[in-house]
Amino acid sequence: MIWKEMMDMIGFWNNEFIEWYFVQPIYGQILALVGIIAIIALTITLIYYVFKGIYYLLKGIGLGIFKLCEGFYNLVSGKYKSDVKSQNKSSQIETSNSEFMNTGSYCTECGRKFFDKMLSQLYTNGIIFCANCGKEFKNEIRNSPILTH
Repeated sequence: MIWKEMMDMIGFWNNEFIEWYFVQPIYGQILALVGIIAIIALTITLIYYVFKGIYYLLKGIGLGIFKLCEGFYNLVSGKYKSDVKSQNKSSQIETSNSEFMNTGSYCTECGRKFFDKMLSQLYTNGIIFCANCGKEFKNEIRNSPILTH
């Protein structure tokens, strides 16, 4: 019984809107139509971004739970992947830097000396640009201190 009453109310307000719409002049009808389309478009956009935000929120929560479980697993099993990687990387940088300091650390184009920060970036990323002239230097073999251009 309640559904029948609700449908009657919707039908009543629908008829009222249609009567009001046809009484308006043509520019009023066009503006009302444009307004309705804009409201529908904004509603769809709002719903899209709400669902997108919920997706990113759930994704972040899931990733956080995964990382937490992975951390507990590493703690219980005694495996520390991040520590092993960082130790290997730092020892590689130290040996490479000391070898490279003996060969020289100057730009072949303009002759300017490379900064320590640039050298560390060379060994972490494998590529740097001269701060003075912009020439690109690549470390083709990460263990080798020889610069190629």
